[in-house]
Amino acid sequence: MDYRSYVEQNQKVIDFVKDITPGHIDRYIGTLDHACARFHTILLALSQDPLKADQHSLDVQECFDTIQGFYNYTEKLTNSHRIFHPFIKMMLHWKGIMHIPKIKILQEKINN
Repeated sequence: MDYRSYVEQNQKVIDFVKDITPGHIDRYIGTLDHACARFHTILLALSQDPLKADQHSLDVQECFDTIQGFYNYTEKLTNSHRIFHPFIKMMLHWKGIMHIPKIKILQEKINN
């Protein structure tokens, strides 16, 4: 997958972050926004260095899948009935603890 398709597919996440009502599930939207910004920074750095891009291609795909999964659960949180919110928040917390930090780790690897 090339980097342009990653950015195009992340456009729905960026639009979701922009369109969400302020004050509504702020920490999840903030996490999603920050993860997208880091991911796009990673893509920009890798587009300038093809050797690193080949080396980290699987990590980039994993980060993309993480963002898409977090986005899907955040969207479910905004659109579902309140009875499902505890389960969805638990899944978001788990993804935020286990998977989102991998984006920061990859960014640090690429910058060093």
